[in-house]
Amino acid sequence: MLRRASALLALPLACMGVAGCAGLAAGASGRPQAHSTQHQASAADQGTNGLKTVTIEVGGRTRTYLLYVPPGDTSAHPLPLVLVFHGAGDTAAHTVDETDLPNIARQDRSMILAFPQGYDNSWNEGAGGTPAAQARVDDVRFVAAILRRVERGYAVDRHRVIATGFSNGALLTEDLGCTLSRQLTMIAPVEGQLPQAISSRCHPPLPVTVFEVHGTADTTIPYGGGGFTGVGGTPGPTVLSAPESAQRWATLDGCPGQAASRTSDSVTFATYGGCEDHVTVTLATVHGGQHQWPSGYGPTLAGAIASMSTNRIAIP
Repeated sequence: MLRRASALLALPLACMGVAGCAGLAAGASGRPQAHSTQHQASAADQGTNGLKTVTIEVGGRTRTYLLYVPPGDTSAHPLPLVLVFHGAGDTAAHTVDETDLPNIARQDRSMILAFPQGYDNSWNEGAGGTPAAQARVDDVRFVAAILRRVERGYAVDRHRVIATGFSNGALLTEDLGCTLSRQLTMIAPVEGQLPQAISSRCHPPLPVTVFEVHGTADTTIPYGGGGFTGVGGTPGPTVLSAPESAQRWATLDGCPGQAASRTSDSVTFATYGGCEDHVTVTLATVHGGQHQWPSGYGPTLAGAIASMSTNRIAIP
């Protein structure tokens, strides 16, 4: 579960389904109910001209996340909320640079962004042996607290509340789709498929749009699924293959039939439509893609969010 490698190839693409997007690059436990110490967002938290560090107490731990809110009056124009999770060994600050999402949000005034910081630069995704898992950190509770905090301080478009993440952060994102489907309307895992242990117990009460991005040449978390070496050489969880992961989500979302596929340059999009509440499930297979945030992922995600047609509303 490594951080981003250098980008290899940027390419234009015409996406289908939820992924009406811009471009990608080929490359790189039981938990209690969510609860946190709640209070109104302070002026120091409400940054509109740049990233602000927000501190929050969750489960007896002091946690932080970076928040970006585009300039302007969000109360008049509710914006999508996107939570972005770094990979193991990486940081929230580094992920800001890797995804370039704040620049996209600033230029288009298109989204509110939160970059949570993992415990010891890792996440307890519910299936692995990361430092966060060993410390029994409840990251689902942390995420629920962030959602409540941001939604109290800003006008959020509740049709578009998204979690995306890379590698260990992608595995957490998969888990969040199972555990926080009421509060989220879309998940976008990058290079981290649904772990078998999570899949077997995943019963989201509401359907969620899914946009999975996986590279065929990923040797860290293989596209074909199975076991892999995790943080510090410890065994990682066994994951489904990328197609199996998308198919499992299609089943959970009540999508009938098979996926419709379309290939643009080096990316094949397989999209399941006709799902409950108009959600969609899309697998973006990056042929030759390695274990990294794809170059062009920021515009791709922004396009996918803009094209969402679900009537699902996130429940605070």
